[in-house]
Amino acid sequence: MRRYPKKSDGIKRKALKRVRVIRFRQSLLSRYLLILLVAVAFVPIFLPASFLGSWLVSRMIFPEPAVSPEVKLYQSSYDLTQMWHKEALQLKTATEDQILQRLKQLKQKYPAASLFRVDHEGRTTLQLPEQSRLPKFWSTEQLIDYMKNGQNGQQTFTIVAFIGDNPDTGRGFIAFELPRSLLNPSSVRRADGRFYGLLLAMLILLFVGMSYWFIRDIKRRLLRLSAAMDNPPAGGIPQPIKPGRPDEIGMLEQAFNGMIAELRLSRRREQEEEALRKSLISNLSHDLRTPLTVINSHLYSLKDEPLTEKGRSSVALMETKMDDLSGLIDHLLSYNLLISGKYKLEPHPQDVHRLVRESAAAWYPLWENRQIEPEIELGSQPLSWTVDSQAFRRVLDNLFQNIVRHAASGQYIGLFAEQRRGQAALAIRDRGPGMEADSTNKGAGLGLAIVDLLLKEMGLVRETESSSEGTTTWIYPRPGQLN
Repeated sequence: MRRYPKKSDGIKRKALKRVRVIRFRQSLLSRYLLILLVAVAFVPIFLPASFLGSWLVSRMIFPEPAVSPEVKLYQSSYDLTQMWHKEALQLKTATEDQILQRLKQLKQKYPAASLFRVDHEGRTTLQLPEQSRLPKFWSTEQLIDYMKNGQNGQQTFTIVAFIGDNPDTGRGFIAFELPRSLLNPSSVRRADGRFYGLLLAMLILLFVGMSYWFIRDIKRRLLRLSAAMDNPPAGGIPQPIKPGRPDEIGMLEQAFNGMIAELRLSRRREQEEEALRKSLISNLSHDLRTPLTVINSHLYSLKDEPLTEKGRSSVALMETKMDDLSGLIDHLLSYNLLISGKYKLEPHPQDVHRLVRESAAAWYPLWENRQIEPEIELGSQPLSWTVDSQAFRRVLDNLFQNIVRHAASGQYIGLFAEQRRGQAALAIRDRGPGMEADSTNKGAGLGLAIVDLLLKEMGLVRETESSSEGTTTWIYPRPGQLN
């Protein structure tokens, strides 16, 4: 037998070596962990970053407009509140004239504001400017109502501070009123909000895009590998694919290509061995025929010589074995032709019952000699199958020969027309010891192998049931086969 180098072992070793040197940064796991880290860092990092980014973008696109020093006085309500309470604290020991004088100075500093003073008796002593809505004398209810409306005012920002910044001083209070429209312009804040939403949406889309690209890339590569396996060319072996990145799927692609190379090598080796085996069987069969012919001629000559009873018995036994050997050689040749596709069949519609009767008639003398009682019930109706008459007779001859060799002890053979699996079938029965019984005449099984190959070529199948009480063989068209 021809020896072949084990290239597949080298392919496997190379594939395993490549698998071992996969770096973590090139693996699918590293990219998957990167996506997880992005997802984990989204809230604590990307949300504040989106705030900062939106603020920077808004300042670049919508710079703060130039504000006059006078307008800047009113932009911070916190600063105004702190200023007013500080002034009230500083007036703790001031006289009434000093208080009024200080309020007039503050009016000059904050011209857009309205200021007024209420002393400890609830009398309004100063209004800058004059306001008709303010009472001259404040009752407790009026004071509480003013405080309430001042805190909840939608249009007016009001600051009330007691002199000394403490109601326990008993010196009344001073009030500061300002239109809320002068406080905290909101145009920049609105711009910040718009760009914050835009940047946040961009970050979310970036994360979704990374995840989609990661899954899509894996799916695309796996589908390409699946398509290569599911749609092989006519030879049955898939074509190799071009490996992608050196990650886990890339290693799988390389292993797939290594498997294809191994399959191709195995297929080539199998074809070479099959061709060698067929050539050997063909040459051996032809080479054996020459010595068999010589031996047969000498055996025939020995019959004319004076022999003892034991000698004549030996010659008869040798003739029987030579016939068996000649039949085996015929089987080898037929089997070799069948598996090589060189056994030419010409099937056409035939009356199978007629072929069975003709074959049985040819075998009848041998059955009678071996005391095998035939029973034939094929009916009067013809059974038409598309078969090659010579090949079908070869099938019947092999089956009849097996009964003569292995089931002659049952002294019975039956040929019947029956129904099998819903189809018209030919049944061949014997009453021998069964196919599992030991027999000195058992061969290599070439006869039945040839039967199955011939039946397959003609669209027929063989089904056998065997027991110690006998064997039944059914022949009928293959299911779904038009015959």
